[in-house]
Amino acid sequence: MENISVNNLVEEFESSLPREISISIAKNILNSKISKENAISEYKKNIGLLEKKIQRQVINCTGTLLHTNLGRAQINPRFTGGASNIEYDLDQHKRGERNEYLTSSMNLLLNSENVCFVNNNAAALFITLSTVKNSSNIKNVIISRGEIIEIGGSYRLPEIIESSGLKLQEVGTTNKTDIKDYEKALKSNPDSILLKVHRSNFSIKGFTKEVSIKELKTLSTKYNAHLFHDLGSGLVVDRNFLEAKEIDIFNNEPTVQESLEDGSDLVMFSGDKLFGSVQSGIIAGKENLVKEIKNDPLFRTYRCSPLILFELQNTVNKYIDKNEMSIPIWSSLLMKYEELLARVDDISKKISIDHKIFDSESLIGGGTMPDKKLLTPAIGVPSKNIDEDLRILSNQEIPLIPRISEDKIIIDVRSCPVEDDEKIIELLNKL
Repeated sequence: MENISVNNLVEEFESSLPREISISIAKNILNSKISKENAISEYKKNIGLLEKKIQRQVINCTGTLLHTNLGRAQINPRFTGGASNIEYDLDQHKRGERNEYLTSSMNLLLNSENVCFVNNNAAALFITLSTVKNSSNIKNVIISRGEIIEIGGSYRLPEIIESSGLKLQEVGTTNKTDIKDYEKALKSNPDSILLKVHRSNFSIKGFTKEVSIKELKTLSTKYNAHLFHDLGSGLVVDRNFLEAKEIDIFNNEPTVQESLEDGSDLVMFSGDKLFGSVQSGIIAGKENLVKEIKNDPLFRTYRCSPLILFELQNTVNKYIDKNEMSIPIWSSLLMKYEELLARVDDISKKISIDHKIFDSESLIGGGTMPDKKLLTPAIGVPSKNIDEDLRILSNQEIPLIPRISEDKIIIDVRSCPVEDDEKIIELLNKL
């Protein structure tokens, strides 16, 4: 067997990986005592697979606006990653309060007394429950059976509650829960909080009933119990904005502001769903409760980085300035059919492969409003070899991620900015 050195193997195939990683892969292959030809083949295969694992920008042509696997809400980042005054008072020239501006501006947007920020909504719920357990001697969480949810990534609500040290008290049935069910549980378990969870990733239809935040507030006041709302999706946009844009799909979707106004003591929601910013969890509500969470020893383990806080600040400013259309989720969601058709027609004229324009449906995604779909023109490309075509589209500096339907590659541009169109044309012409 002809031998090959580690350096020779590394130099056989140009790679974007750091050289030390390439050397490590080469060593592992050569330790298996295989032939030179097989070593080269195995090396190229391993390098290629690892390169595709590198996090990079992609073009989202799936038609799912908040695609969990593609990072949910798209943003236009402004933070440079340099030093920032995250905990420095530029007026007093000494250590300052963390998130002072972001906290005050978010309170203004939400009409909340206080607010804090953690790294995702699961963390927001966990630290809220953990803190109230320790500070108020709470032992139980009362929740409707129809709201005991599971979301992607192995998140199950009962397990989060159990991990916080609290006991789950289920009330009602899967499809119907009445105010008397909550009251009965509170009478039996006075050391409880009331938790309402928004079913954002599934729906229950037909013979159903659920109890509103307003009704639960009356009950929580009567029994001096905390009322928390895990809202998840994080709709904060002004109703007047939706009316002006003539969009009604959010008519039954509660906003964070409405939940607080209706009586929630704390509302928890995601920063990277309908709020339209980076992955984070936001807890808003009563001054004393948020302060307790911030003072909890666990809080530091969940708090956000300067990069996350900067981008949240940027998004809050856009809402306050009534500049919602500069937030990508809203510009994509509210893009008119005619605008999308013009983009699709332009792409169609510039690609040489066989294709057809047809009416399709885009999704909001991200575990948000599963029943709502948006009429969207799309491009369907027949494929004789889906796997090979996907390999071509993904084996690019900026990969294109389409939707697949039977033997067709579907290109839905609602889920990507117009700036991506020229790149889409370039990549489709490689098929």
